[in-house]
Formats: sequence, C-alpha cells, structure tokens
Amino acid sequence: MSSDVVIAVLDCLVPGDTDGWPAAGQHGLAPKMLELLETLSVDGRQQLAIFLSHLPENFPALSTEKQIEILKTIELSNPDTFETILKACYSAYYTDPEIRRILELKTGYEARPPQPLGYDMLPFDESLLEPVRARGPIWRKVR
Repeated sequence: MSSDVVIAVLDCLVPGDTDGWPAAGQHGLAPKMLELLETLSVDGRQQLAIFLSHLPENFPALSTEKQIEILKTIELSNPDTFETILKACYSAYYTDPEIRRILELKTGYEARPPQPLGYDMLPFDESLLEPVRARGPIWRKVR
C-alpha cells in the first residue's frame, strides 16, 4: 500500500478549504489514521484491506471528481468498511493539536479535554427529584 493512496483518500474525506482548514492528507495525518484503525475497530486492518482493494492503483493520479465517485461507490457497497475508515480519518483530524487550535480560533470553543478543569454548570435543581421522592422506596428491606 502506498502512502500516496492513503493521503489521497484523506484529502477526499477532509479536503480542507481556503479559509484556514488544511486537507487531512496534506496535513500529514496518514500515519495517525492508520494507527487509529488499529484501536477504533477490532478488525481495523481487515477493514483497511477491504477498503484499499476497492481502489484502483492510480487512485492518487485521478481527478478529485473521479476519486469522490469511487469513494461514494465504496460507501454504498461497503458501508461498515467506509464508516470505519471515515471514523479513523475524523478522529485523526479532530484530535490533531493544530486542527484543535484552528477550531478554537474559529469557534471560540476552548479545544481542550473536559477534565480535569471541567466546565461551568448551573447549580443542580433539587426540585427535579420531587416526583421520584414522592413515589417512595421501590426496593424491599433485607434483614
């Protein structure tokens, strides 16, 4: 398998734009996607092999329109395989520190794990528990 093929697939799935979003393949995420395929799916290697078997050898040299057409065909004929590849691609892209930085700049959403800092929440409204308390115990006492 050529890394050019994986890069071309990534660039089709997440093509980037002129507004600051880099294409996934050109951003260098092929190794990360392949690594994630090992962890996202029990049969990630098998799914990748199935996916790649549907691609022509000259996939990277084809026009973008033809590449997209081929990927749509794979999506329709092998939806589980396509979903596995897409999930690995998105996971590689949106966990990349540079992409998260861009996401934070564009949305204002702080691109960090939710823990340990957490997020501000409204105080819990204890009155929401009243219907449950009004039912009384729903268990039996044990000696």
